[in-house]
This record gives sequence, structure tokens and C-alpha cells, in this order.
Amino acid sequence: MTQPAPQTLSADQVRRRLHGTSLDLNDRDLTEIPPEVLKIKDLESLSLSGNALRSIPPTIGNLRQLKRLYLADNNLQSLPAEIGNLAQLQILHLTGNGLKVLPPEVGTLFSLQTLTLNANKLRALPDEIGMLTNLIGLAVSHNLLEALPPRLANCRSLARLYANNNLISKIPSAFAAMIQNGLNMDLDSNPLQEPLPELFSRGIDAVVDYLRSLDDAEPHYEAKVLLVGEGNVGKSSLVAAIRSEPFVADRVTTHGIEINTLTLRHPSERWSMVIRTWDFGGQEVYRITHQFFFSQRALYLVVWNTREGQEQNEVEGWLRRIRLRVGPDAPTIVVATHADERHPELDYAQLLEAFPGMLRGNLAVDNRTNNRIVELRRAIAAEASRLPQMGQLLSPRWIRVRDHLLALAEDNAYISYTDYTKVCVSNGVQEREIVTLAQLLHDLGHIIHYSDDEGLQDIVVLKPEWLTKAIGFVLEDEQTRGSGGVLDHRRLRDIWTNTDDSFSYPERYYPYFLRLMEKFDVSYRLHDDPTRSLVAQLVPYERPELPWKIGSVPNEGERSLSLVCKLGDAAPGLVSWLTVRHHRSSTGRDWRRGLFLRHPVAAYDSTAAIELAADNVLNLEVRAPSPDLFFHVLRDSIEDLLRSRWPGLSYKLLIPCPTRSPSGHCGASFPLEGMLNFRERGREEFPCLECGNEHDVTQLLTGFPQSNGSLGPELDRVERKLSRIALDVDGIKAAAADSSDLIRRVLRVVSTEVPDCPRLFTMSRRTPPLMERIVSYKDHYRLTLWCEHSDRWHSWQAATYDVDVTKEWAAAIAPYANIVVRALRLLGPVAVAVGGATVSEQTMKDLQPDLELTKTLLASLPAHIPEQRAGDIEAQDPAKLTRAEHEASRALRSKVFELDPTRHFGGLRRAQTASGEFLWICPEHYEDYDPGLPKIPRQTAGRNS
Repeated sequence: MTQPAPQTLSADQVRRRLHGTSLDLNDRDLTEIPPEVLKIKDLESLSLSGNALRSIPPTIGNLRQLKRLYLADNNLQSLPAEIGNLAQLQILHLTGNGLKVLPPEVGTLFSLQTLTLNANKLRALPDEIGMLTNLIGLAVSHNLLEALPPRLANCRSLARLYANNNLISKIPSAFAAMIQNGLNMDLDSNPLQEPLPELFSRGIDAVVDYLRSLDDAEPHYEAKVLLVGEGNVGKSSLVAAIRSEPFVADRVTTHGIEINTLTLRHPSERWSMVIRTWDFGGQEVYRITHQFFFSQRALYLVVWNTREGQEQNEVEGWLRRIRLRVGPDAPTIVVATHADERHPELDYAQLLEAFPGMLRGNLAVDNRTNNRIVELRRAIAAEASRLPQMGQLLSPRWIRVRDHLLALAEDNAYISYTDYTKVCVSNGVQEREIVTLAQLLHDLGHIIHYSDDEGLQDIVVLKPEWLTKAIGFVLEDEQTRGSGGVLDHRRLRDIWTNTDDSFSYPERYYPYFLRLMEKFDVSYRLHDDPTRSLVAQLVPYERPELPWKIGSVPNEGERSLSLVCKLGDAAPGLVSWLTVRHHRSSTGRDWRRGLFLRHPVAAYDSTAAIELAADNVLNLEVRAPSPDLFFHVLRDSIEDLLRSRWPGLSYKLLIPCPTRSPSGHCGASFPLEGMLNFRERGREEFPCLECGNEHDVTQLLTGFPQSNGSLGPELDRVERKLSRIALDVDGIKAAAADSSDLIRRVLRVVSTEVPDCPRLFTMSRRTPPLMERIVSYKDHYRLTLWCEHSDRWHSWQAATYDVDVTKEWAAAIAPYANIVVRALRLLGPVAVAVGGATVSEQTMKDLQPDLELTKTLLASLPAHIPEQRAGDIEAQDPAKLTRAEHEASRALRSKVFELDPTRHFGGLRRAQTASGEFLWICPEHYEDYDPGLPKIPRQTAGRNS
């Protein structure tokens, strides 16, 4: 292929584009750098992005004064060693080239602050990169990196590391200090080795504790094998056969879960693997709790009985359940039992087609004669060896604690947290690691412990089946089923005594079981009588009489928002879990396929209906003067449940055509994603092909978030709306819901950026002692954090800190502070509308000076904040804050951590809402999210305690 003729510029053309010490030659189709450019000795900024450069000449090293070099989107395959001569270089952009290696001389760029290498072909970074002690931002996303160099931890100034979409499996233990000091690290879409994914979901402290524990870590070879299938197919006998135990005829049916251990030789290495088998009882009543123990890092055996056939044994149904709960790549072996009695008739080819990526084998065995058991054992070993956690690094101290707890589980279903702590201390685990280790063991399924729940944190469950059986007894209770799912706590003794001796339930733990059922979204305490609970999956099948029906014509003065969620498969338990999650909005109108709700703030006058129209079609409709707020909460809750409980489930969100008749909608629906794209292209109207009407796109999308990622335009919209509304109560009530919805969305977006620190705040002036005023050049303020309780946002005086503000720090937090202040200023209409039910008018009057002061402080800053030193290091994600807002939110977080090193935050604690987001809640409102242990009526007390 003929190479294109070199494209360059003449000396005169170069001079015309030279502005002082900056030269912009972007997008000029250059195939080489003009020689004249490399002779400009005082050049400080050179932009050559968007050209066709294939190489950089060694003479680039002559530009000794160069501070900024932009070479993005070219065809560079390598860099010359002379790049290391650019001692003054602060910014180097190389995104979108074909670089496979970096020269070690990069490590001599001691002034470098920003290095972007996104979208190249790098497989490794040179160790010398650790010499860049002034590096603030490093972006290496979309490369082929398999590891991060441990010496990168020497970059003490590093604040932002973007390394998503690589092949990184481990994080160097040396990174612990950087992460604890606030390093913003993006490692999404990397095959991180266990247990890092669970630890990141737990928070920074958990990651830091784990990394620090790796100083004496060893590879760990353990796997989890889950046996599922209908009852009486031989799962327990199969486990016994794999363990080389003698066959037992008429074995007792498994209720709940039975866990056993065996050791298998690694198929290709010298070490052995510990295999823990989880035998799940097949009864339907246990399935709602069993799926909480399904894991993405386990091997599954779907067991069926050849005497009963494939269909009766629900082989395909169990495969669907695994795919829904775990994902389409869950490794699964299909195992037929009783193979000596009857030839298995299984259409395995059809299953392979229906479940691509899941099935790893199909074996027929006989538990009585051990026929093909050895082959099954080999197959289990082969698949277990491929699980991602195989060989994960764990501290021997942590492993000793786990083994100690497993030994205790032989004779104990549970221990106290105090006893767990003693086990940790006796095995050399340091105090700061104890909580993280408990969380990790919980995530791995070895124990059950909820450290973030006051009612549950004092007990460590060693036998998960102890709990699942207790819940199963409730679900099987005929009197509870006959009362429409209402469980009278006075009957708990009848339900939880006279059981198998190995699973006795002392009455002192009844409150614990009830609280755990709430944690699992199985039940909730009735508001009018907390001595009773509603077990949501036992409510009546018949739909009660409702104030209105989905799809009917709304009343005058009401606006309606509707959504259709089409599921790729049925999602068992979806409606019952939604019923429990939204119990604060319950109207008592619940049925097996739906629920009718009313927003707990009566002033919003918002009602909603959710119903399964078919097993894979969920309809949602909200009606109110301004339904956006409640609609958002419910839609987010549905999506959060679908993503967290059924990661393998595909779904589509559709907007029903708003054309109505007395019988309902016209029947057509529009894909939400397509409508958003339609609006982005500037189209204002969309035709319905079913009814022929034209619909306003913005009206169709009302209630959905803006797609550009910035909250600024939404704040503008709500502020304009408020300025136009007359001061009548109904008008302000309608706008109040809009304001509340927007504040909620501010918190939802920011929670992904700053998960470990409160986000709302205000500033007030303070008058320091005279000497402090004389010697200080700073302004003196008090920073107060806010309780983020839904619809009751308020400042929390216990979280007030004295802070001396410099212009530099104020400028650093300004983009985010501006969002917060503008959002909080919207609380005024909320206070007026709800008449003190949420944010009181007096509270807002008291806070106005602080809001105005913060606004004035921001307004006094320069109109253009100086460029962040690593500001455009990574492309903007539409689902997050803008880059400037993100950097500012992290600056606020760092300051709060500096002011409050114990991270007590005046008693503000993190709590999860029904829609999945996390809020920081004061002690006065925390009970709404974590009600603590229920009080059991005295009639049940005293017998087994």
C-alpha cells in the first residue's frame, strides 16, 4: 500500500500560528512535525492533536522550556528517549495513539503533573513512572494493562488514577496509603481478583485494610459449589457420594441449606483445593432466601432425577434462576441421578443453545453404585480451578480466623460479636482489620453479619441454614398464610419451637430473626401495630378495590407519568420485595401481583400503582399535581432491585403513548432510550404510529433525568418554574415536588462520587479570638453538614466545624458548592408547601443568612476558576458530575476528613433508601431507615431464654 505524501507546514505558516510561546497545530493532517517547530527554543505550549503523526523526532528534546505537549489522536507507535529531556513539562497528552510501550526516560519528567495515555495498546507501565513525584493525574484507561507498577505508590502527589477497561487483576499493597489519603481511582471494567470487588463495594476503608494485610499474604485455593434442583432428586446423596461416604437409603429431605467440605486435587498444579458444597433444599418455600446465597464466584450443579424426567425436574427453570441471579456466564454442570435405573432423556443440545456460556458439562451418575462419580469429581475440580477467586491472596491470619469460625460452626449456629472479636485477636488480626474481615467473610458466605445494622451487629451467624430454616417455618405457617400474610408476633413461640433439636431457636433471638426478615425484604412491621408484620409473599392473590386503575383517565388537576418495564424473563419475588421496600408508602392495598402506594408526605398528594400485567411486564403509574418526585423514587427502586437481585436479567423501559380513552392508553409505547436520543437531536414532536397523534417529546420525557450529566440546566429549569408560579398554595405545592426531586437527584449523583462523606453543607461566619484575627490572613467560617433525610433536609449542628477559608480552597470547592447552594435554596417553596411537615418555614428563615453568605462567597471568586491541573484528564461520563464539580466535591471531602479525622460526622450515619441510594442521616431520623430490633410481646418471653 502506497504511503501518503508527508504533510507539513512552511516556516511562514508556523510563524502565523504562533501566539507568544504557544503554538496550536491541531487537526492539520500533519504526518510529521514541521522542522521549524523544533527550533523555537522558548516554546512553552505545543498542540499537535488530531493529526496523522507516525513518530516524534529525537529533536523534540531541544524544546527545553516546553510545559504543555498535546499529541492526542495521532498514529504514534513509540516515543523517543529524548522525551526525557523536557524537564519543564507539566502536561503530556497522548490519548488515542498506538503506543505499546513507554520509554523509561519518562521517569525523568520530574515536573510532570498530568499524563494521559487513554486508548493506546500499553501492556505495562515502566517502573520509572514512580519517579514522577509531582504527578497529580494519570489516565491509562482502555489499554491492555495487566498490572499497575508498585512503584507508582511513590507518586505522593497522585490524586486521580483512571485505569478502567484494562486487564488489571490486582492492586499493589503499596497503594494502601495513597487510597486512604484520598486517591480517586477508577478501575471499572477490570477483572479484579477476589475479594477486591466486594471490598470496593464496602468502601475505601475495607480496601485499605485488605491491602495492608497483604504483607504476609499467601495464595488461597478454595471454591464454592452450589447444588440446586427440585426436592427428592438426590442432591444430599450426591454430596455424600462425592465425599466418598456410604450410601444411605431413604435419606431425610434437606430443609434449608446443608454445607459440607471436601478436598480435590488441582487438575494441573501440585496443590489441593478446598471445595465447600452448599446443598439447597428444593422446596419452593425456601427459594426466596436461598437466592441470597447465590454467588458469581461459584460452580453450580443442577441436579435432576432420571426417573421423573427433564420437565418434571424443572431443569430449564433452575438454569433460568441461576442466570437471573448470577448472570449468563455462571459455570454450571447438569447432573442426572439414578442413572443405573433409567437412561437420562435430556435435550442437552437445546439447553446449550438456550444458555450459551453457562453449561460446562452434562453427566449421568448413580449415587447408590457410585457410577461415574469419579468422573463428576474430576469435572468439579476442573471447573473450580477456573473460578476467579482461585489463588486469591489472603493473610494467613485472616485464613486462621475463618478456619477457627468454621470449626466453631460444627457445634454452634452463632456466636456473639464479642466472641468473634476474641477469635480475631487470638489469631493475630489487628483491631482495625476486624470489621473488614467480618464483612469479607459475610460477602464470601462463611458467616452472616450485618455490621451496619444496630439490631443485627451483635450476633455472628455461623450456619446460614439456621436462619433460612427459621424464615422457612414462617413462610410455611398455615395461620400466617390464612391471615393474608399478617404474622402476629405473639405466635412466634408456636412457629419457632417444636422444631428439629439441631435448630432450636431461643426466644431471645426472635427479634433478631424478625429484623433479618426485614433486611431480606421478606416482611415489615405494620405501622398501626408493630407487634405484627406483613410477610409480603403471602398477601392475597386477589386485587383489592383501588382508587384508580392503571391506564384510566386521571382526575382534573392531576398529571400522570407511566412506565412499562419489559423483562427478559420473570423476576420471582419482584413485587413482594417492592412491597416491603416501600412500606412507608403503603396504603394496605397489596396483592400478589401489585401494590398501591401513597407518598408519605401528604402535601405532595402523590399516589402510585405498580402491577405485573404479565410475568415479564411490570407497569408503573404515578398521579399527582407534580408526579416527578415519586415517579423517580419508584423507577429507581425497580431498577435497583433488577440490577442487584437479578444481574443476569435484561429489561427495557418503555413510555406508554399518553393518548387515552375511557378504556385506557392507545396501546403503543416508545423506548425510553430512543426518546432520549430523539430529544438530543433537537426533535420536538414524536408521532405515535398506533393512534396517529403527535406528542411533545419533552412532555413524554418529563420525570426522567437530563442526559447531559450536568445538574446546572435542571437547576435553571426548576428556578425558572418557581419564578413564574403565583403564590397560591396549589401552585407552590406542585413546584415543591419538583424541588424535592431535584435535591434528591443532586444527592444521588454525588453519592457515586463521594460515597463515604456527607454531601450537603452550609457556611456561616464566626468571630475568632483577637490574636487569631491579627495573625491570620484567612477568613473564618463554620462549616455545618446536613442530614439528608428524604424531604426533611436540615443542618445538623453536631456536625459543625471551624474552618479558615483561603481563596484557593474556596475556588477549589466552588463548582460543587454552587450546585449545593442552589439546590438548598429551593427548599423555601418546599417548606411553604408542606406547612412544616418536612422542612419548616422557620428553619428556612434561620438558614437564609448562611445560604446567602455561601452564595456571596462563591460570587466573590474569579469568574473563571483556574484550570484544574489534571482537569481534562478523562472524558466526561454523562451519569456523573462534570469534571469541575467532581474535583470540587473531592476537595470538600478532603477538608471534612481533615476537620473530622475520626469520621464521626456529629453522629450522621449512612443509610440506604428504598430506591437504592445512600444518604447521611442524623440520629433523630435514622430509625426511619433502621428501626432496630422489634419488641416481642410479653406473652412469648421467658421460655427458652
